[in-house]
Amino acid sequence: MPEYKAWLEDILSVVEELGHTVFCALRADQYRINNIDPAAAFRLDLERIEASDILLALMTDKPSAGVQTEIGVAVALKRRVILAHAPEHELGYFNRAMQQAGTIEVIGLPFDSDELNEKLAG
Repeated sequence: MPEYKAWLEDILSVVEELGHTVFCALRADQYRINNIDPAAAFRLDLERIEASDILLALMTDKPSAGVQTEIGVAVALKRRVILAHAPEHELGYFNRAMQQAGTIEVIGLPFDSDELNEKLAG
């Protein structure tokens, strides 16, 4: 987990340095999976997505049910969704379908500040 935390913090720092407000549930839970009250965690995710303009989902080769749920909620709420993934991590069938339908956008990882800022400015 320390490697994942460092990887994620690097990405979050780039977004924050560009002047964007970031909510990361994993960071908010101090990089622990919150099993104490999953309903409260879900409600917090819903509130944060409702208050957001953009959902930036960081994808790896192991799909996360939580991230996929957040993507679905954001799409249903008509929020802009950007999936970021490394070229060696192929997007799953449904994510590719949403991209092809124009419902979500995709950006490659790693990205530089200029590329990310341009994508976020959309």
